[in-house]
Amino acid sequence: MSCITVRGCAIGQGRPKVILPIVEETQSAILARGRAFAALAADCVEFRADWFEGWQDAAALAQCLAGLRAAVRDKLLLVTLRTRAEGGRAETAFPAYAAFCRHVWESGCADLVDLELFTAGAELPGMIAQAHACGTAVVCSSHDFVQTPPQAEMVARMCAMQKAGADLPKLAVMPQSRRDVLALLAATAEMAELHPETPVITMSMGALGGVSRLCGEAMGSAMTFASAGKASAPGQIELDVLAPILDRLRLE
Repeated sequence: MSCITVRGCAIGQGRPKVILPIVEETQSAILARGRAFAALAADCVEFRADWFEGWQDAAALAQCLAGLRAAVRDKLLLVTLRTRAEGGRAETAFPAYAAFCRHVWESGCADLVDLELFTAGAELPGMIAQAHACGTAVVCSSHDFVQTPPQAEMVARMCAMQKAGADLPKLAVMPQSRRDVLALLAATAEMAELHPETPVITMSMGALGGVSRLCGEAMGSAMTFASAGKASAPGQIELDVLAPILDRLRLE
């Protein structure tokens, strides 16, 4: 698979990079979690801002971002406002969503920002260009908490993200059968083999899809989410369980 380097971290090379999500409501709890995560063997911290009580307050957001940037030290910082339509807590119109994203990349605190494919819609290429102009890489995401689309549809979504300029297409789907998990893995392998312009992040959620969080190096997913406290999505595996398995499955 291809590779991008962000803050010295080669995403898409070797062992899948591990992301730990912060799902807390207050700034003090968010920063405490960030400081704790800085000492753990993970590569990236995700700030799930839709949990933060002050995400719509520009001053509170700026203060929290600056504090979190310092708290996580040399870890990558991914900032995400997950909308309710994509499984998150933010129930907001597009102008507020776009304003939030703009505050994030203009802050200079985030290494990566998550932009939802369907929420951004036709505005996605322009938003990605703005993020890049501020030196922020983009994870473009699509989530389905009900089903797993056909393999061709999953590949098409990730290719659309690439075409819009995203650095890391991300797809998370819910399996209803073993075949759904295999379809997600097949779509991941197809991206790595036939559309290698960018690394991708993929996962099949829930207990049934747990294997997809472990086999990224073999199948083509460059990053995986783990939990160290509260999980942000169904099926996330605890870091102390996940890390040894990723090490054992190394291809090198």
